[in-house]
Amino acid sequence: MPTNRTPVHRRSARQITPEAIDAWKRADYSALHSALGLHPFERSPLPIEITVLGVDEDTHDVDFRERLNQSVPKALKLQRQLRAIAGWPNCREEYEKNLHEAEEELVRCQERANNPPREQYCWIDKPEAIREALADAIEQLEYRRELLAGLDEVQEQWRPK
Repeated sequence: MPTNRTPVHRRSARQITPEAIDAWKRADYSALHSALGLHPFERSPLPIEITVLGVDEDTHDVDFRERLNQSVPKALKLQRQLRAIAGWPNCREEYEKNLHEAEEELVRCQERANNPPREQYCWIDKPEAIREALADAIEQLEYRRELLAGLDEVQEQWRPK
């Protein structure tokens, strides 16, 4: 009796198309996700320096839910393939946007440190939590500045051969 089974050796749905390469070069998270046919819950192959949902070769601090998700190894493999084909994405605009957000966060934290709330409603109102948030904001701002300063070097390093 004949069956209409799908052949076992079918092609993978995640092929690197010209649309995916273009989205990678533009560092466009949504377009890249769409072009690669990734599910919304899957990690992006974009570097973690560009988007929080990206991946990095040194992704060792992945929590338990991410290990179950298994999207990190898949995203890393796609990232390696895209870097080999197209080099590092043109992410200056994203780096500048992230730097601007870090500057805004630092201003908010400084205002909160200079004008602490009169009453403590939750743990975030405690002076030590405010100081910790300010230190984190300063650290994040320095990190974003270093990333932007070293962008040309990184792009040169990952230029396709």
